[in-house]
Amino acid sequence: MSKYSQDVVRMLYEHQPEYISGQYIADQLNISRAAVKKVIDQLKLDGCDIESINHKGHLLKTLPDHWYSGIVNPIIEQRDLFDQIEVMSTVDSTQLKAKQALVGNHDTFLILSDEQTKGRGRFNRNWASSKGKGLWMSLVLRPDVPYAMIPKFNLFMALGIKDAIQQFSTDDVTIKWPNDIYIDGKKVCGFLTEMVANYDAIEAIICGIGINMNHQETDFDEEIRHRATSMRIHSEYDFNRYEFLDILIKEIEKRYNQFLKVPFEEIREEYIAATNMWQRPLRFTENNEQFIGEAIDIDHDGFLMVKDNQGQLRRLISADIEL
Repeated sequence: MSKYSQDVVRMLYEHQPEYISGQYIADQLNISRAAVKKVIDQLKLDGCDIESINHKGHLLKTLPDHWYSGIVNPIIEQRDLFDQIEVMSTVDSTQLKAKQALVGNHDTFLILSDEQTKGRGRFNRNWASSKGKGLWMSLVLRPDVPYAMIPKFNLFMALGIKDAIQQFSTDDVTIKWPNDIYIDGKKVCGFLTEMVANYDAIEAIICGIGINMNHQETDFDEEIRHRATSMRIHSEYDFNRYEFLDILIKEIEKRYNQFLKVPFEEIREEYIAATNMWQRPLRFTENNEQFIGEAIDIDHDGFLMVKDNQGQLRRLISADIEL
């Protein structure tokens, strides 16, 4: 890809739905019109739907299902959340990449990839992360908070992600405690939070987020088709992935600031109302022990209160839960 491709695609994107001339692009980048044409032709080969008309210019009609750093970076840089941004075509895992990037690095940053070849969710489960179908990213944040607050981080993040997806979904978006997002009884998003700490302080929180955006039902393996869904399946139109990313980061920033400044008690009722686990029998797995029970509350510390089928009250900080 030409070193000017990201700049050209950014200008085309920012000027939608207007045409911009090759001369204008050339002047902005201080390159020749021939070089501009070469970049435009390459973007078309990459899948960008660009209409080019003599004496009128170039119009970006649609983008392929691909992340361009030239568009991503200005979106993320509007916020104060990240010092660094890395946009990749493919990676084994954004979470692993984030851990590697922590070495000698004290910044906050975001890693976003079109594809993961070894994506993992909670309990080390495989997470299919095919190219162009979803949003696969990891955030590295550095909250100055005590260890006791970390379990509540997931609850704030879950509300932010839910609120962002809801703006593009015609059906209700709900949360399965603590960090799965559902639409119409099927999982659309999961996220994994890991903490890096030394003996006296938290160094970083790494939050890996996987959202099924553009999958059709047939894109899911048969074994998970009955329990997986995507945003597109529940949207009335083909949404713009960059608009969604913008809203997602905005909602995450809002909830992260809440996490830092207000007690969980202030959003507890909101979280309970968004949760999809009430008044039904559930299968729980905690520390390799399985039991059937009913979720009855979320306490003031964010723990799930469960009454098992023996009538015993259990207080869970983390568990695998089957709806």
